[in-house]
Order: sequence, then C-alpha cells, then structure tokens
Amino acid sequence: MAQERVKEEVLLDEKTAEALTSLMKVAAKLKESGLLDLLETMAEKYEELLLYTGSDQRVYHALAMLEATLNGLKDADPWKYKLAIEKMTSCLIGALDPEEMQKAKPVKGVFSLIKALSDPRVAKGLGIMLHLAARLGACMEQGEKSA
Repeated sequence: MAQERVKEEVLLDEKTAEALTSLMKVAAKLKESGLLDLLETMAEKYEELLLYTGSDQRVYHALAMLEATLNGLKDADPWKYKLAIEKMTSCLIGALDPEEMQKAKPVKGVFSLIKALSDPRVAKGLGIMLHLAARLGACMEQGEKSA
C-alpha cells in the first residue's frame, strides 16, 4: 500500500510568513551551532534530567547561588565591565596553572614580604587586591547601615 502525500496549499499573511522565516533562520543557526541537538536531547530525556537535578542538592544550591549573583548584577552595565572581567578571568586562569603554582614561594615573615613587594608585578597585584578590599568593605558597611 503506497503512501500518498496530500499537498495542501496554506495561505499565510505577510506578518506570519515573516515570523516563520525568522523562526527558520533561528532554527538553522541553532542546528549549525549544535544547540538544537542539545535541546532535542534535553527534550527527549527531560524526565531523567528532572530526576537528576531535582534530587541533587548541589544543583539546587548552585541555582540559588546563581539567582543571588544575577540579582546582584541586575543594575550593572555588562559592556562597562566586559573587558575588565575577561582580562581578570584570563589572568586568574593563567595564575592558577599547576606549573605556575609550583613556582610560588612562601612568605615567611616581614622581610620576605618586603622583598616580594619589590617585584612590580607583586606590588601591582597587591594594589589591585587592596583596592578591591577597600571597595568591598565600604559596600558592606553601607549595606549594614541600611539593614
């Protein structure tokens, strides 16, 4: 028994046709990036995902932390901080390289700290950390006063 294809002519208004064209472009981009395959897998295995994520307390805690972080970012202009955050992240990842960490020398007292501060890179890094600490402390004080 041969299957017959029924061809129906569908008439669309211009607005609907534009929306469908736009949707098809988005679907093509998602497919090209691999995200469409990921979404398909998630849709197929949603029950497993819900079971896993619903029963793992770490996921729940991570989502709560993410929500808190997003709430703190609600008024931030992402473009203002984008390059600084990218640079800081890149520097931190480089500094955390296991081979680089092996080169770290312990500070054993005031004199070794003074010697370490003679390195302009150490002085710059410590200056940044002290500036961040001062701003963080001021912000925390302001929050304590308003609470």
